[in-house]
Amino acid sequence: MSLLSRFSNLVAAKANKFLDAAEDTDAELDLSYEKMLTSLQETKGHLADVVAEQITLEHQIADHKALIDRHDNDARIALKAGREDLARAALADKAAEEHRLEPIQASLEHVKQQADKLKLYEQKLEDKIEQFRTEKESLKAEHHAAEAELKVDQQLAGIGKGLGGAGDLIQHARDKTHAMSAKAEAMERLMDEGVIHDPSDHSTGNDHEIAKLRDQAGIDDQLAKLRAEMEGSAPKPEADKS
Repeated sequence: MSLLSRFSNLVAAKANKFLDAAEDTDAELDLSYEKMLTSLQETKGHLADVVAEQITLEHQIADHKALIDRHDNDARIALKAGREDLARAALADKAAEEHRLEPIQASLEHVKQQADKLKLYEQKLEDKIEQFRTEKESLKAEHHAAEAELKVDQQLAGIGKGLGGAGDLIQHARDKTHAMSAKAEAMERLMDEGVIHDPSDHSTGNDHEIAKLRDQAGIDDQLAKLRAEMEGSAPKPEADKS
């Protein structure tokens, strides 16, 4: 494996690790959001229970107050009728009813405080959830943008699936074209040398032999001419004076 391939694999591994981390972050954000929504639903459920208890206590207080008013009215009627004994009995019932009312009213005040706290907590939790949701969506959008940018960079760098083999494909096509050109040139050379023949050429083997003889004759003529020129330019031997 070449150094460039190792470097590309290393970059790709780190990039994939980053993308996996981004996906994990999205899942963690969604999970946290779901947990917050669950907590909000539980809070609403507790608040509903407390409000229901408050309503029950309010009904009980209303019933006790109605009895108190009735005992008070009975005491008045009995006193007007000259029945002080009945008036005293009615007032005693009224006092007993008032004693029974006091703890219920105390419970109601306590329940109201609980309801107020739960309402405040619910409102704060809703605000927090809304803020978290906005930040979550913004952060996820940033992660997705970074993921898209990284994938494009991977493709341009040749370590992704998109353009990773583009350079190799172009080089392969270039090599194939050069090989075809070389093969065509070799074919033309062999045809010129007569080693292979063009199917469209209807000349016979004799024609090629005659052409060779013609070429040989031309060479012989040029050789004879060259010899004659050399012999004519050679110095003649001097005559013997004796």
